[in-house]
Amino acid sequence: MNLRLKICGLGASVLLMSNPVLSADEAHVHPAPAVASEHEQHNHVHNMNAEVKRSMVDVTLADTSLVRQDGARVSLKSEFEDGKPVILAFIYTSCTTICPATSQILSRAQNLLGKDIDKVHIVSVSIDPEYDTPARLLAYSKKFGAKPQWQHYTGSINNSVAVQKEFGVYRGDKMNHEALLFVSGGNKKSWVKFEGFPSAEQVVKEYREQSRG
Repeated sequence: MNLRLKICGLGASVLLMSNPVLSADEAHVHPAPAVASEHEQHNHVHNMNAEVKRSMVDVTLADTSLVRQDGARVSLKSEFEDGKPVILAFIYTSCTTICPATSQILSRAQNLLGKDIDKVHIVSVSIDPEYDTPARLLAYSKKFGAKPQWQHYTGSINNSVAVQKEFGVYRGDKMNHEALLFVSGGNKKSWVKFEGFPSAEQVVKEYREQSRG
């Protein structure tokens, strides 16, 4: 089934080849500003039209404190100590462009994992922690049908920025964020980095390959 997510205030759309769990209306967690700036439009449209690129990046996680959607204070480093593979993205709940599309990919991927869902962590980290309270993240996760294996994290601005820098995604302003997904085979420094919008099938295939490596 084809899903078109309309971009509020941009006059553009992104097409995902998947079986969506959301309607186009439900994908808009928060209304977009009435008029997006030219700068905002350029950044979002550029990212949505970008070709998917795959590369390897090294990530070293510090014991940085974050807050999970259930209110628990944890760190990604401690969350990943069980050695399970990880599929990770950076989002913010008021985003109406890149983030809903990325979350749809993760939602589709968790369904494609089938019985393997218990063997993997799916992670969404907020880059707008001042707005994204645990309650807002919980509501957002429900919009996308997140299962218990898919956790959403917020925290202080400094700690969110620290985690973003560990993955090399910090751009100084949330409006400059890019469409990125990361996949790790678990307990590895090297992560697969997808730039753009890979299909859920690509993400799951990468997870399986990385977990065997």
